[in-house]
Amino acid sequence: MANLSEFAENLKSNRDTQITVALIIFFMLAFPLYFNFASNNASSGGALGTVGDYKVSGEYTFIELESGIEGIADGDTLTLELHSDAVQSQIADKNLVAVIVNMTYDEDEEANGPPLACAGPQGGSDAPDTITATVSRGNNTASGSGQNPGGHFITAEWHDSSIIDTVVTGLSESEIMDMLEGGETGIGNYTIEISVAAEAGNTLNPTCSRNDGGEEVNYTVSLVLLDYNIMPDIAAEV
Repeated sequence: MANLSEFAENLKSNRDTQITVALIIFFMLAFPLYFNFASNNASSGGALGTVGDYKVSGEYTFIELESGIEGIADGDTLTLELHSDAVQSQIADKNLVAVIVNMTYDEDEEANGPPLACAGPQGGSDAPDTITATVSRGNNTASGSGQNPGGHFITAEWHDSSIIDTVVTGLSESEIMDMLEGGETGIGNYTIEISVAAEAGNTLNPTCSRNDGGEEVNYTVSLVLLDYNIMPDIAAEV
């Protein structure tokens, strides 16, 4: 009781004691209010972080799954059956979010006939061929076409690449993570089909003819990894 009485006397006259008591009372009141505010502003479902404005950045890495050069005849289709296990050590514990197929191709068309008949403008000109490709991983499919000479690529993805390097508003951190995580979707079989529809050009000299039996396609199939970062957008909060 003597200690309690002494404390009471100090509280009346000692400024340091008064400040200490005031701080204790403040934190006892402030902490419950803070945690109540945080819980009320957190997104539903126990999402990580609160709903707000977040800067999203990311860096992509490409892991080659298969590559080659293949002569594909007019009307034919090259089919590749691949599996992610081929690069398992490179993608283990990584965020696999897409597959991309890059293709390049030249022009194999030829003019046939007497040299003088096919010389210069008499020999006519090449007609563009159409190279079409499709890539499938489960329910994720992409396709596209290009014409030679040149190249094109197709990408099947299972994440929202549109939010990379943007500010996302009105979502929590975990909701944004759900948009960027590939999960197990990219683990398994991949099917790639590349086909050629060749066209031969015309000549000005009837003794000269042109033919095009197909094209040589150079292809690379790569799995795409994403390393991302989510940070509160301080500028939006000012």
